[in-house]
Parts: sequence; structure tokens; C-alpha cells
Amino acid sequence: MDAVAPALPSIDSQQLLADLQAAVSPLPVVKPLLKRIQEEAHAYFRATLDASTLIPLRARLIDQILQCLWLNSQLPAADLALVAVGGYGRGELHPHSDIDVLLLARNEDAINANSDALQGFITLLWDLKLDVGHSVRTLDECVSEAEKDLTIITNMMESRTLAGDTQLHQQLKEATAADRIWPAQAFFTAKWQEVQARHRKHNDSEYNLEPNVKNSPGALRDIQTITWVTMRHFGQGSLLALQDKGFLTNFEFERLERSRHFLWQVRYALHMLAGREEDRLLFDLQREIAELLGFSDDKNQLGVERFMLRFYRNQLATTELSDLLLLHFNEDFMKCDKVNEIETLNEYFVLCNGYLQLIDKDLFAREPDWLLRVFLLMAKTPQAKGIHSDTIRALRDHRNLIDDAYRSNPDNNQIFMQLMRNRSRVVRELLRMMRYGILGRYIPEFGHIIGMMEHDLFHIYTVDEHSFRMMRFLRHLRFGDVRERFPIASRLIHKVQKKEILYLAALLHDTGKSIEGDHTANGGEIASAFCRQHNLRPTDSHMVAWLCASHLVMSQASQRLDLNNPDDIHQFALEMGDQNHLDLLYLISVADIVSTNPKLWTSWRAEQMRDLYRNTQAALRRGLGNPINKEDWIEEIQQESISQLMAKGLSEERILQIWGEPGDDYFLREGIDNIVWQTLEIHAHGSSGKPLVSIRPTSDRQFEGATQIFIFMKDQLNLFAATTATLDQLNLNIQDARIMTSEQEHNAVDTYIVLDENNEPIDDPQRIEKIRETLIEALSHPEEYSTIIQRRTPRVLKQFQVETQVSMSNDPVMQRTVLEVIAADRPGLLARMGAIFAEFGAQMQGAKILTEGERVSDIFFILDSNGQPFSDAAQCHKLQDAIIHGLEEQVEAQSAV
Repeated sequence: MDAVAPALPSIDSQQLLADLQAAVSPLPVVKPLLKRIQEEAHAYFRATLDASTLIPLRARLIDQILQCLWLNSQLPAADLALVAVGGYGRGELHPHSDIDVLLLARNEDAINANSDALQGFITLLWDLKLDVGHSVRTLDECVSEAEKDLTIITNMMESRTLAGDTQLHQQLKEATAADRIWPAQAFFTAKWQEVQARHRKHNDSEYNLEPNVKNSPGALRDIQTITWVTMRHFGQGSLLALQDKGFLTNFEFERLERSRHFLWQVRYALHMLAGREEDRLLFDLQREIAELLGFSDDKNQLGVERFMLRFYRNQLATTELSDLLLLHFNEDFMKCDKVNEIETLNEYFVLCNGYLQLIDKDLFAREPDWLLRVFLLMAKTPQAKGIHSDTIRALRDHRNLIDDAYRSNPDNNQIFMQLMRNRSRVVRELLRMMRYGILGRYIPEFGHIIGMMEHDLFHIYTVDEHSFRMMRFLRHLRFGDVRERFPIASRLIHKVQKKEILYLAALLHDTGKSIEGDHTANGGEIASAFCRQHNLRPTDSHMVAWLCASHLVMSQASQRLDLNNPDDIHQFALEMGDQNHLDLLYLISVADIVSTNPKLWTSWRAEQMRDLYRNTQAALRRGLGNPINKEDWIEEIQQESISQLMAKGLSEERILQIWGEPGDDYFLREGIDNIVWQTLEIHAHGSSGKPLVSIRPTSDRQFEGATQIFIFMKDQLNLFAATTATLDQLNLNIQDARIMTSEQEHNAVDTYIVLDENNEPIDDPQRIEKIRETLIEALSHPEEYSTIIQRRTPRVLKQFQVETQVSMSNDPVMQRTVLEVIAADRPGLLARMGAIFAEFGAQMQGAKILTEGERVSDIFFILDSNGQPFSDAAQCHKLQDAIIHGLEEQVEAQSAV
């Protein structure tokens, strides 16, 4: 038997007024009443999830309270009116929405005569802790302000009298009617511009991660805008009234109603859980809301991801519909008295005022290939502003014709490939295809990822949005304005003869995310089948599939390989096979990184990708059968370094004295330029007992590189921990660490690659000097490192529970242990790692630091206390357990800061 839903809250107005009149103060009467209403409403919502009943009910209950308070205040019945405006005037109130009221006066005399009573009324509302937004205006002031301000006239349109002089409010409605101010055409134009500006504002990464239920594209404000502009024209703006007038079809009415019901549900839950007016789906609330609304985890997806998929798809559908209806309103109502400009395109289509209009309404049913061909026509018609609302509705009504037979029809496949090969407007038309429900039906695998999101800080766009951004980036590379920031990619794009190979790879590379298993392998298989079906040449099909399956390979290699080690580069070159595969994978990799999260393309990432590309290119030119001999390469580096240093006045004896026995890795990792710089710095430092700290850029390129910090001193326990803790406290993000200790002299020869808090190199001389001085001070007493870390963890990072994972393996070529750590990103993690290494006597040789949203994925190269790879299984388990315990303790401690 189903549980009975809790009763809805209610108020007896007569009893309330009697209680107010008998009380010394209204506060003891109304405060408990407001608390009861909220508790009963929340209990009802938790039991039923029925926000559509609660939102207008709350407005009616607040009406009753304000009416009773007005009467109890003994304000006059004439010349003053209490008017509900805005969303409250519309009869909608979420738990913490503003209660917008207008205190309307006939003239200044009415305000002056009742100023104390009016002030007392407003003060009372504040004392009751009601979320009141109020204004006090005369009738003339209201009209004057409404003439100037779009928001004010919009609020006036939905106003209603709560108490006082009803005739006064009626006079206001007449004075602000469309035949007096803001005629429908002017109102529509201003609202359309407002929509465009709002969509631009709420379309950045911040709002993709935490969308706004009220103001994002496809959210409540879009539905309200439809009702506002039609109300200005028809006099009525409710969805039901618009359906009765034939403005909305049954399908459109039902779709908007479903969307509003869902958004009300989400917004009610958001307000209730936040305990305040909060319209952004904050990370720390998304999981709670998903659970409350019944979205549970399954083996393929988290409940929060399923909830956000529903939210994003609802956004897409509502945006499509609101755009269609505003376009329809503009075409058929706003321009009804103007002569249409008609340009004939073919026997089926014309441009009507710049919009593609279907002449033959049976065309799609008779020749369904036009469901695709219409977008190719748009791509080839540069003067077209968009698609006419009649055509959009026809597309929507016939998209069910796209089935398996349609998808496998060679003629339709040819049309799609013509669009992909078109010189311009490809992404625009693919986006239009998606918005009108055509693309997801034609490529079902793509349809499955529309609106899909991953609940992390790494992927800031939905999967479909990411794919379109990737395509747009690749096409934008053809133009000069990105050449400075992406020099290699901008050059390579012009070498690609069949650019559709790249565009198909971008479109399809993440389609495997909707299938269980490795999404890259899944994507490769989907791309292979798609290319065969579309009759691409075997070599082209192979390339698209390979790019989809390998789209993470180069990015991961740039973060994990030793880019100056000929062995690592040779292995990567073998994986590429030839220059063409390297070129196309570089383009896809850069596009993927930039369009996953623009913040990921740091200047250091750019330099790493450039070095991997150029070193691999050199290996391919030498031939895969002729790898560089590592010993010969080290000898060459040493001799060239000595030659340059001797030219600067150092003797060979002094050079060799400075170098000591740093090991082969030093010469491979640092390269000639750094070796010369560091040797000169050590020589100039002389016999000083202080730590040597030198700072300079890694690259002289404007959009590539980072800041490198070179440290030379006697090796000490906790040196790595003290250094990383200090850099952390200085708000520097460590990207790479090359940690070496000379074998005989026991000198630490360490290089840290850092970026600032904005992921940019540091170029301010004063800040560089501050970093240098702080490091020298900290490294003079490294045993005190634990007192340095006092940095707050950002809010969004605290919302993610990342399981700490540690794995260890031995590299037989480099003779070292590779320790990989995945953990939640928190200040001080590297310092904690350093302390644990010191405790176990582990010698640091280097580190690759990678932060991906809310988690770190770091690699450490270590040796045991005897300078050998770790080999004792029990010792390895103890080290792993200590790291897991230590990092989880660090996460807990920093989250509390």
C-alpha cells in the first residue's frame, strides 16, 4: 500500500487576522506560521517531488500573510496599493525566491501622509526574515521608470493587487500597456537582445560545470521570455493561453510544460538543500539533488551523472524550442505588416527575409534525403541567416524517418560526407542538425553522448559540446589569429589534404563513452564502422579509427615520458610509425586538450607537446631502424657543453670539478642549454654556505614554456618536502621535478618547473626575487618544512572523494622504481610525499606532476636507501600503505583549513 503524502500547508486568513489584532506584536504570530509552512512544504516535496503544486501554493500563502499584515497595519484603502510584481506577481514562489512587491501610491501626498506606516510595514517584513524586494513609487514614477527600464516594464506586466486601492493598480496597467509604452515590436527586440546576452554570459566553463537553473540557456528564463513577448502582443502569456491561440502546437505545449515541471523540481530542491536562494547547481549539491530526485548509481554511470544528463538534455530541448518559438513569433507576428523579401534557391526552398523556408510541405515525407540535404544547402548558402520556423517544425515532424535503412543508404551517406568536406560552416550546420534532432538519429552513437557529462573538474563540457569545440578549434587553426599560440598546429593543418579525416575523428572520438569498457577502443570501432559505411578509402578509414583509438596517447606520453631520453622517444616513434600519423595525432591531441578544458593548455603543456613532437619527428627522419645510441648522445651533450662553457671562460678542469659525478640522467634530462646555465650559476656561487637558488624561463617563446627553479646545495633529509611545501605556499603549481644527487659529492642538483596560480610563467622580477629569497630561507632549515603549508582548499575540490591509489613497478632500462600516485588534489600533498620518502630512505630522482581537475596523477622515480630499485615486496607494501594513509590524512587536514 502506498504511503499517504503529507498534508499541504494552509492558512486560515480570518484566524490569522484575529490573532494579529489580538497580539502585541505580529512577530510571535507570523514567525512560527512561516516556519510551519516551510516544514510542511518540504515534507510534502520530499514525499512527492511535486514542485508544480508547491510553487503557486507558496505564492498564495504569502499573499494571505501579506494581506493580513497590510490590514493589521491599518494602511488606508484608497490611494495606496500593495502590488505583487516579478515572479511573485506571476504567482510563483520557490522556497527562497525574492518576494517582490511594489508599494504603489497615487501621488507624493499619499506617500508623505502614510510614511511612518509604510516604513513600519517594510520593517516588519524584514523582521520576519522574509526575502522581500520592495520599491515605493507613485503612479507617475512607475510609468516613467517603466519607459526607461526593460526589467521594470516586465515586472509590471505580471503584477497583481494584493491589498489596497485596486483601481490604482488598474490605472497603472492601462498607463503601461503596449499602446502607450514598449510596443510589442520594441519589447520583442529588447528581450531578444537580452536573451542573446544572457546566453553568452552563461555559456562559459563556469556555468557548464555548475549550470544556472534560472538563467542558463534552456533554463526557466527562456520559458518566461516566450510568455513575456507573447503577452505583450496577445495580452495573455500563459502556455495554456498560447496553445489555445494556436501559437503553440500540442507537442510544443507539452514539451515546455515538462521542461518547466522538471526545472521547478530541480530549483525547489536546490533552494531547500542550500537553505537560501541558490540557482546554480553547485557541485556540493548536485549529488544530493540527484539522490533526492531518485537518480541512483548503476554499473555504468553515477546517479549524479544520470541526473545531469537529464538536465543538459532538457536544456538542449528547451533551447531548441524557445529559439523556434521566438523565431516563429518574429516571422509571423512582428513582421505581419511588412513585405517579405523572397529569394528563390531551388524548386523546394526560398530565403524569406534571410531564413530558409520550405515551399513544399510534403518534401521531407516524399524525399527524406532532404532531411540531411537541407543542412548542406545551408552550408552552401552564405547569405542565409538561419532556418525558418516552418522548416524547423517540418524537420522535427519528419525526423522519425531516419532509421537503419536511411542511415545505410549510400545517397544519404554521400550527402553527409559532402557536408563534412564543405569549405565553410560545417560545425554550424552540424550543431543545427543536433539541435533539431537530426544528428543524433543519423549517428545514434553520437546521440547517446548528447548531454552526457562526467562529474569531475577535468571535463568542463558535456561530451557532445566538447566534440563540437574540438572540431571548431581544428577549423579555426586555418586562420592566422591563433598562429602565435599554436605555431606547430597552425602549420600542420595546411599540410592536411583531407581535413574531413580530422573532423570525423573529432566528431566520433568520444562516442565510445556511452559503452562499457575502454572508450578509446570503443570509439575506434565505432569510427571504423562509420567510415566503411560512408565508403571512405581503406587508408582514410584506418586513419580516422586510429586517431579515435589513440587520441589520448600523445597527451599522456608528453606527461609521462622523459622527452630527452632517446630510448623513450624511439619507443614512441615506433608507435607512430610515420610522419603523417604523428602530424595528425598531434593536431587531434592539441584540439582534444584545449576543448576538454582550456585551462589544461598551459604554456608548459605546450612546450612538452612541442618537444615530444619535434624529438619524435627527428627520430622518424633518422629511421626507426637507426635509434640513437644513448652513450654516444650523452658524450655529445657533454662535449658541446664543455665547448660552450670554455668559450665563457671556464677551464675544463673547473667544469669537471663542478659536475662531479651527477650520473647519466643529468645530461639526458637537462640538455646542453640548462647544463651551461647551471654550471655557470654554481661557479658564480662559489663556496657560499647558503643554498643556491636560480630562476629563469624554460623557453623564450611567448606562448610556450614555464619557469624553472634550479637548486644546488648539500643533500639533506626532507629537502624535497621542504622545497615543495614552500613552492605550494607561494601559490606555485609544480609541473615537473628533476631531483638528482651527485654520487660522490652528495650535492642536490634539483630543477623544478613551475607555473603561477593562473598556470602562466612568472615574469615579474619582484615576485621572482621573492620566490628566490623565500626558498633560500626555507632550505636553510628544511627540518621546519611542516610549518609552512597553510593554504585553503578551494570549495569545489572539497566535494570530490578521490580514492588514493598507489602502484609501483621497476624500470629495467633506467634501473629505477616508478611509483604512480592518484589522489585528491590538496595543498601540501607533494610535501607529505617527500616526508614519507625520507622516512623510508627512498632517494628521489624525479617526478612528473599532473593535475587533472580534482585529482592529481603523479609519477615519482625513486631508489631505495642503497641506490637500487625497490625489490623487497614487504617494503614496497609498507611504502604504499604509508602513502595511502599519509595522503588521506593530508586531504582530511587540508579540507578543514
